[in-house]
Parts: sequence; structure tokens; C-alpha cells
Amino acid sequence: MNYKKLNNTNLSVSPICIGTVHYGTKTSKQEAKAQISKFVSEGGNFIDTAHVYGDWVAGPKSISERIIGEWIAENGNREQLILSTKGAHPYLSQMAVPRVNAVEIHKDVEESLTYLQTEYIDLYFLHRDDPQIPVAEIMESLDNLQKAGKIRYYGCSNWTIERIKEAQNYCKKHHLQGFSCNQIMWSLADINFYNVADKTLVAMDTATYKYHVESEMSVMAYMSVAKGYFPRKAKGGELLQSMVDIYENASNERIFAYAKEIVAGGTYSYIDLFYLYLMAEKQFPAIPIASFSSMEQLGEGLACWEKEIPYDICEQFAQMKEYCF
Repeated sequence: MNYKKLNNTNLSVSPICIGTVHYGTKTSKQEAKAQISKFVSEGGNFIDTAHVYGDWVAGPKSISERIIGEWIAENGNREQLILSTKGAHPYLSQMAVPRVNAVEIHKDVEESLTYLQTEYIDLYFLHRDDPQIPVAEIMESLDNLQKAGKIRYYGCSNWTIERIKEAQNYCKKHHLQGFSCNQIMWSLADINFYNVADKTLVAMDTATYKYHVESEMSVMAYMSVAKGYFPRKAKGGELLQSMVDIYENASNERIFAYAKEIVAGGTYSYIDLFYLYLMAEKQFPAIPIASFSSMEQLGEGLACWEKEIPYDICEQFAQMKEYCF
């Protein structure tokens, strides 16, 4: 297992992070625990969740965090894991009302610690931003939680590059830890962001990629396999309209044609290429977040960990991307 060290941290993580967005909803508690057990038994140590995961169904809130917490308590292996969770997301019943302020951040951290049954969170993300709140309040509150030992490092998710720069500049000036990682929508496939319904999400673009190259800030990539767009396209059946709206564009036609040639060689699957493209990033640590709907999918994800891909293939893909918006 080739672990990756996240820059400006002492966190060494598995090359893929297991995503848990469907735990307790589409994925039953039993299946979820089996997935984590398999992931960890194969050398995985990086688990990502969020305080809001599962709140779209009836039942206990933060069900994904609760299931992970139960699993950790049952296995007694907290020190072997790198736990990532996210907070300060708007309440789903009030999506237009931001919660990114010192009081709400502290509230969510305390609840996440309880549900995850842990005394600390390794990497804590703000799930959204509120541009109306000065970065001083936000970053000071995160740094206070870090100094209190409740979180080890902190990051941002769905923040614009302008706000990230503002926050990092404030932290540098005031000698705070600052963001260690950015969790962002990113994959081998280009995204028609104009068709993404939730405009509070943020996707990788040219300016953001350039910033990460310059700053060497680590990235965690969500929607890293583009909902299986290329393998579904390869099967030749009719694609869901939602998938067409998000991923059908000229650059993806070029990327898919090249991927098809590589897959025909028999060494790699389309899913391999999605993961390996991100894992091969040399300018900064890039970790794909992978959610699995079955143990079979999990096995396919684990199979690519030890594979290597010629870097010139990844460079070819990179040259085809346009970061469609």
C-alpha cells in the first residue's frame, strides 16, 4: 500500500478515501459496516463522511456518522484511522440560510465527535461557505477548535478560490494553521457546471487547479468517477438524462475515445482510469473519494490501488480537459 502524506499535515492516508454519503440510507447499516471492514482489512485508513449525510430521510440525524462511530466502537481501532467529516451545512429544510459561523461550527463539531464516538477529528471540513461572514471569524473558530484538540487539521469544501485565498492570507498574517485540504467536485470527466442544480457546489476549474499547483494544497475529489459515465456510455445503452446534462460535451467525447483505446488493452477498466488519473497527480496530493453501492464495486475500487499507469497517459487526458462550465 502506497500511502500519501497530505501536505502541511502529518496525516498519511490510503490512495483512495472511502465515501459514506449513502450509509444508513441506500446502504444498510450492516452493508456499511461490512464495507468499512473490507476497506480497512485491505489497508485503507481514510474515511470521509459529513454531519448532514442521511438527513434527507426520516430517522436519527447524521446517520452516516453514527454508523461509523458504532463500527469504531465495535472494532477499537480509532488510532489506525484517518477520519474526515464536514459541518456547517445549511439545514436541508432551510438551504438558503447559511450556517457558517462560529456558533454553528462549534455545535456541529461537538455533535460529530459524539456520533463518531471519538475525542478528535483528524480532518474537519466546512461543507459550505457564507461569503457574508468575514474569514476572520471562521478561521479563528476553526483554529480554536484545533488548539482545543477537537480537530487536528481543517479544510474547506465548496469554497471559491477567491475565498480560499482570502482565508489563507488571513491565517498566514495571524499565524493560524489555515486550510490543509480542499474537498471539491473533480474527476477525469469534464462537468457541465451550468447544468448542476446546486450552485453552492464548487468544481475544479483552471484557476483552482493553478492555485493548487502553486500552493501545493492537498485535494480530495468528490464525484470522482462521474457517476460511472464512461462505463455506462461504453455499454451503449440509453443514458439517464441527468447524466447527459452533466457530462455530455465535446471534451468528454475526446477523453472517452482515448479511454476506450486504453481499456481495450485489457489492463485497465474505465473505473481504474478515473481513480488512477487523480491518484497520479504529481503537483499536489490528490485523493479520490469513492462511494460503493456494493461489495463488488468496492472490490473493483480496491483492485486499482496497486496498479500503476504511465504518466504520459494522464498528461494526455489532462490536455484534453477543458473544465467545462
